[in-house]
Amino acid sequence: MSPASTSRTSPDVVAPGTSRLNAPTGAHRSPTPERPVRFGVVGAGFIATWFAQAVAAEPAAEIVAVTSARPERAAAYAAKHGVPRTHATLEEMLAAHTPGSADPVDVIYIGSPNSLHASQTIAALEAGYGVLVEKPFALTPAQARAMAATAERTGGFLMEAWQTAFEPGTAAIRAALPRLGALRRATLVREQFSSRMTAYRAGELPPAFDPARGGGSLMDLGIYPVSLAIHFLGRPDRVTATAQLLDSGVDSHGTVVLSYDSGEHAGLEVACLHSKTSANALGSQIAGESSALLLDHCQWPERISLVTAPGSDTEAREDLSVTRSGEVMGPLLAEVCRLVRAGARGSDLHPVASSVTAIEVLAEARAQIGVRFPDDDTEA
Repeated sequence: MSPASTSRTSPDVVAPGTSRLNAPTGAHRSPTPERPVRFGVVGAGFIATWFAQAVAAEPAAEIVAVTSARPERAAAYAAKHGVPRTHATLEEMLAAHTPGSADPVDVIYIGSPNSLHASQTIAALEAGYGVLVEKPFALTPAQARAMAATAERTGGFLMEAWQTAFEPGTAAIRAALPRLGALRRATLVREQFSSRMTAYRAGELPPAFDPARGGGSLMDLGIYPVSLAIHFLGRPDRVTATAQLLDSGVDSHGTVVLSYDSGEHAGLEVACLHSKTSANALGSQIAGESSALLLDHCQWPERISLVTAPGSDTEAREDLSVTRSGEVMGPLLAEVCRLVRAGARGSDLHPVASSVTAIEVLAEARAQIGVRFPDDDTEA
């Protein structure tokens, strides 16, 4: 089942409570309920197109400006999606849309290559804007912590655009997990043959497989099962990773095992499978001792079943599936607009701390499989 208006196959690839995150944003000016949240967009690729499609369907949002490293793509994006302003650089956009300007922007949406997420997020926060940054939040733990620290210091809104947290299927799984009792085993899978693989095999080096751009299966697809495990279960105690590497130096597919050795989930292992070289028809599973949750997709779960006493004469299945319609990024965008209008500094459902934890886990996995990025050299 797919949203009615947009395919969710990428070319590669419960309201939050009140907390300190929902404190007023200080010097950052929030939109009122009477006007939409105004976005500036960085990037003009497929993910930024998904964002524009969601904005077109969301009355509480509008795009004021766009910038791209390729000006012709920014111009085409603006023409297609009715964006009034284009800019040659991020710096130009930040200077042009301050709160006192003719076309103020509230939030910068960053849909640029992975390697630019940290620097662009910090620049936008320092300039007084809120930021919604695509996954992965950053490439290295030092970058992720610097982003979080900048948001804390400036009082700006900051959130990773990890769509899964806000999906209705994820809410259904959160509600059903206690029915499993003690969790013993989970297998979370995000595998999809990359359309970029054909170009790579022909001798090209697309960003999806370029270590200088933060490419590879782990950072592009592995982040989904890893982030989902952290979302449901918290930080693991141990990380064990294996992978197959391409000649470019990034991984094509692999497995990350998250071990929970203590606390509420002591004894639980979560196997996170990711691949840009294979399809997946099996879905994912979270299991207790006598029942299991089956889900069709760990990024956009829709078909969900609770299976009791599987394999026995008394096996029973309860359908917990959800119907998901609308734009791919619709639920995420609606929640961002709600939070920004309320003057929140982030999301309690997907807090910045969880994004930082995911990058720390992924960095440990990369170290074990031998994938290095140029930014690793700047780590303390």
